[in-house]
Amino acid sequence: MPAAAAPTAAAAVVLVADAEVDDTLVAAFAARGAEVRVVGDGALALLEAGRLAPSVVLVGANLPVVDGIGVVRALRAMRGRGEVTILLGLGPDDLAQAADGLEAGASACVAKPYLVAEVLALAGLPADGLATTPGASALGGPRLAARPGGSGTEADPEVLRVGAVSLDIGAHQVRVDGVPVAVPPREFRLLRVLLERAGRVVPRESLLELVWGTSQMDSNTLAVHVRRLRRRLGDTAETPWSIESVRGVGYRYRIPTS
Repeated sequence: MPAAAAPTAAAAVVLVADAEVDDTLVAAFAARGAEVRVVGDGALALLEAGRLAPSVVLVGANLPVVDGIGVVRALRAMRGRGEVTILLGLGPDDLAQAADGLEAGASACVAKPYLVAEVLALAGLPADGLATTPGASALGGPRLAARPGGSGTEADPEVLRVGAVSLDIGAHQVRVDGVPVAVPPREFRLLRVLLERAGRVVPRESLLELVWGTSQMDSNTLAVHVRRLRRRLGDTAETPWSIESVRGVGYRYRIPTS
């Protein structure tokens, strides 16, 4: 039997360490030119990571032998693996592991069952118009919990708090100084992404991908939603205290200094 052809230099290598992964997601990776390897336990995942040098690793939290967080930590410790995108898959009963996973080095946490378009977007692959949020997810709203930006945010995966602003994912509610504020779904999603990365600049392209599912949009659309969100949070044109525009890059949610 002839040996399998080695992947070309341009092909992404995706390692999936989750026996529960749907064949549809694997097929979607392959359809976009990625070389995909699926394993069912953490020890094998680490062996394959050393052999394949993947650019993207999707890790289920509850792996046998070595659990998901252990795999994330080991991958980050590997020489030459600093740039790999590591996605930690969390089921409804795994939400408490989100903060530990991000602290261990996961690029982002994603809810299970996986949405194909969401995982593709986080992996840097085109979603081709697939919807990222067809319904409620295990994490609520946009199903992404990314690494906190600093001590101004709380690690609770259900409620995000930065200064006077709190966002309750499950209740889909925003409060400013304890007072409920009506926020439409798209702005709610935008606020969640910014709060999860408070203190860090989020590029415009990333915001468009995470909130709209595509970066192929007029950036003015994003600017309009940011202005509306600022007004809802009590910002003024003279004192935009919450969301800071970083010229030519993107936006940052400010962490209060006191």
